[in-house]
Amino acid sequence: MNYDTAAGSQVVRLPLDLIRPGKAQMRRIFNPDALDDLAESIRSAGLIQPVVVRGIGDGLYELLAGERRWRAAQRAGLHDIPAIVRDDVDDQEAVVLGLIENLQRESLTPMETAHGLKELSARLELTHAAAADRIGKSRVYVTNFLRLLNLCEAVQERVNAGELSMGHARALATLPARDQSHWAAETARHQWSVRTLEARLRQRTAQPLHEGNDAEWKRLGRRLTELLGNKVELRGDARGRGDMTIKFHTFEELDGLLERLGYDNDDF
Repeated sequence: MNYDTAAGSQVVRLPLDLIRPGKAQMRRIFNPDALDDLAESIRSAGLIQPVVVRGIGDGLYELLAGERRWRAAQRAGLHDIPAIVRDDVDDQEAVVLGLIENLQRESLTPMETAHGLKELSARLELTHAAAADRIGKSRVYVTNFLRLLNLCEAVQERVNAGELSMGHARALATLPARDQSHWAAETARHQWSVRTLEARLRQRTAQPLHEGNDAEWKRLGRRLTELLGNKVELRGDARGRGDMTIKFHTFEELDGLLERLGYDNDDF
């Protein structure tokens, strides 16, 4: 069988007990039932797609991509598996290769994806747009997942468990941490749609504004800041006139803000 390999790589069969999980593996949750299904497939047809590894000395290898296949092969009772050996990558590239492989396959949970994108962006000092290019996704895709990192741990667990959708998670991420667990629990208990949750949150914050009440204007400004991800300042008078200022620091940040407001660069 032919495998596509990069320069400096080769395909070999390696004993399973010589392969170790990758140090920067972002995937933490492996569904046992899904692993059993894959193991049964491997028993019947063998492992068709090789894992990707690199040598780490003493005859051992580190997984760069394919931990799920490696685990399923163990369950299937295999002694060795096909592997692409990539000894041409350094520590930094090894981490990036594993991250990109998982992100492109969309094999991570929502929170694993969020943390993976954060890790990728930090290691390579990438903007949201550049990170999106590296994994073949849109900038909005990257921004939406990174917003999930604003969720408290309890809500993150609900998202990973599938109790809340990405739409629910994005709505909850705009709330202060102290309020997120309550609204997440209410959403799961009543099985609210995303639109219902958003409507409930609007009702929660909808209070009349009055002239001279700076606290109310500041409160609304904070809520808009949380919603848009950029600092918002509001001022108004009794006649309903006023101004709203949205601050940004780079053109890229402005582009992201315009996307969230529904504009596209092609409109200009």
